[in-house]
Amino acid sequence: MNKQIWSLFDALRGACEFSALTESFAACCAWVKLNESNKLSEEHQLVNPHNSVKEQLQKVMDDCVSVQYYAESWSLSDDALLQLVTSLQQLVRANAISYQDLSVAITRLLEESGKKYGQLMIPDELTDLGVGLLGDKVGSVYCPFTAGYEFAHKLPLESIVAGETPLRSDEFYAEVHNVLLDRNFRVTCTDPIFVPTLIGDGGLKQFQSSIAMPPLGQKYPKSDIHDIWGRFPEKSLMADVYQLRHMLAHASDAVVGFVTNGFLFRSAAGEKQFKQNVLEINWLKAVIALPSNLLASTSIPLSIVVFDKHKTNDSVLFIDASSEHFIDKSSRVRNKLANAEQIQSIYNAFESSEFSKVCSIADIEAMDYNLSPSRYVLTNEDMALKQFLEQYPTAKLSELVEIVRPQAVKHDADADAEYIEHNLTSLNTIGQLEGAGKRIKVASKEVVKVEKQKIQAGDVLVSCRGAVGRVALIDDSIEDNVIASQAFAILRQKPHVNNLSSVALYQYLTSEFGQQQLSSLVTGTTAQMLSAKDLSNMDVPVFSPEKLAELEVVRLNVIEVHQKILDLQKEIEQINLSWIAQKA
Repeated sequence: MNKQIWSLFDALRGACEFSALTESFAACCAWVKLNESNKLSEEHQLVNPHNSVKEQLQKVMDDCVSVQYYAESWSLSDDALLQLVTSLQQLVRANAISYQDLSVAITRLLEESGKKYGQLMIPDELTDLGVGLLGDKVGSVYCPFTAGYEFAHKLPLESIVAGETPLRSDEFYAEVHNVLLDRNFRVTCTDPIFVPTLIGDGGLKQFQSSIAMPPLGQKYPKSDIHDIWGRFPEKSLMADVYQLRHMLAHASDAVVGFVTNGFLFRSAAGEKQFKQNVLEINWLKAVIALPSNLLASTSIPLSIVVFDKHKTNDSVLFIDASSEHFIDKSSRVRNKLANAEQIQSIYNAFESSEFSKVCSIADIEAMDYNLSPSRYVLTNEDMALKQFLEQYPTAKLSELVEIVRPQAVKHDADADAEYIEHNLTSLNTIGQLEGAGKRIKVASKEVVKVEKQKIQAGDVLVSCRGAVGRVALIDDSIEDNVIASQAFAILRQKPHVNNLSSVALYQYLTSEFGQQQLSSLVTGTTAQMLSAKDLSNMDVPVFSPEKLAELEVVRLNVIEVHQKILDLQKEIEQINLSWIAQKA
C-alpha cells in the first residue's frame, strides 16, 4: 500500500478494526474521484448544514455510484471522515497518489480483514494468471460469484463485462473500483445459482467467456435448487459442479474456473458424471494444480480448470504447478504464486514438459476420471520409481492379495465376544504390533462382521487414513482374536501366488519406492485417505525365488538388529539405575 495512504489511514482509525473502516474509506475514495472529475453537483458536497458527512456520503453512493450501502455501520466520526476526504484530495492534487493507488489500498485493507474474518480476496498473481488463460477470448466476459470484480478489472478496457454476486459488500466494492479505475463492470446482487438475472434471447445471456473463483468447499442442498434454465443435468452434494455448469451455461467459448482440489479427485456420482460428460463432448482443455495456502482467508488448496467449447484436439493438458518452484518465499504469512508466466507459457505450448503432461481421454478414463495433475505429471521421484519398477515384472496388487477394509466396531459392555483392536499407535519402528491394544466387546449380531476383519499371521497392514503409508507385518505370535482398526487395509496373500511373499510385500511398501507410490495415491484435503480402488490398482513388483529368499534374510536381519537395540536400551536403563544400589 502507498505509504502516504497507509499513514493517513493508520492515524485516523485509532483502535478500530480494519474491517469496520474499509467501507467508509472506500466511500471517501469514490467521493474524491467523482469530485475531482467534476461529476458531483452542489447537493453532493460533504459540507451540508442539513446532513451529516455520513449521510452525504450515503447520498453520493445512492445517487452517483448506484449502490446501496448503509453508512450507519461506518465507525469514523463526521470530523474524521471530513479530514480523511480532505487529506486524500490534497494527496491526489499534489500527484502524490493516483486513483490506482486508492484502488490498491482498498484491496489491501480487505486482505487484512480477510485474514481475520474470512472474506475472500484473490491475489493479483492469480487474477493475472486466470485472465491470461482466457487468451483473446475477452470480447465479453462473465465474472460471477465472490470478488468477481477482481477478475473484471484485469480485463481489457474494451471488454464487455458483467457479473452476479450474492454479497452486498461485493457489489459495493465493485462499484467503487469502477469509479476509481474508470471501469464499467456491471454487477447484480443476486445468487447466480438460485436466481440468475442475466437473461438473453432464448435463455441465459451469452458471453464469449467466463472466469470466477466461486465460494470454495460450499454445499448446495439438492432440494433447494429449482432450475428452469436446464443448467444442471447432474445432482451433486458439493457446489463445484453447479458453479462450473452455471459458468458454462453463460459462455459460448471458454471458461476458467478455480476449484478445490477435492473436486479433482472425488468420484461421487454427480461429479464423476460431470467429468465424463465434459470429456465426451471434448470441452475440458487443461487442469492446473497450484501451490497450497495461496489465499489469506482459507488454507483450502485450489486448482484451475479450463474449458474450451471449440477445441480442435481431443487431449487434455495437465500442469502440476504445486511444487516449491512455483512458490515465492518472500511472504511469511502465506504462499505466493511464483513463475506464473511460466505456467502461462506451458499452457500456451500445450505439450508435455517437466511440469506438464498431455493426456488422452483414455488415459483419464483409466484413472477413473481423477483430474489431479499429480496423477499424470511425473516428478523426479516418480521417474525414479518408474525406472525401479521397470527392473521387475509387475502386477496389480488386487491380483496378488485379498484386500480387506475393516469397519468401525462398536463396543458393547454387556456382550460376551471379546476382541483386541490395534491401531496406528500399536506399530513399532520395524512394523510389528506391540502393546495390549484396545479390548472391545462385541454383540452377537456383529460377530460375523468382526470375524471378517481379524488379522492373521502373514497379513500386511497398510494405513489408509490420516498417517497414510505406515505398514505392519503380522508375525506368527498373533493371537486369535486380534482385529485391525478401520485406519488400516488388510493385505492377505492369495493362495495361488508364488512370486510374492508377505515379507517381500512389506519390504517393498516400506521402501522409498513403495512409500513414494503410496503417497502419490493419497487423496483428501483436510484428511488424507487412500482409497480401496487406488490401492487395488497399484502396480507392485513380483520377484524371482532368489530375490524372495534375499528379502527373507533382510527381514531376519532387521529383527535381529532391532533386538540388539532393545537389549542396548535395557542396558542403558540398568546403567542409569546402577548407582542407586551402591552404598555411600
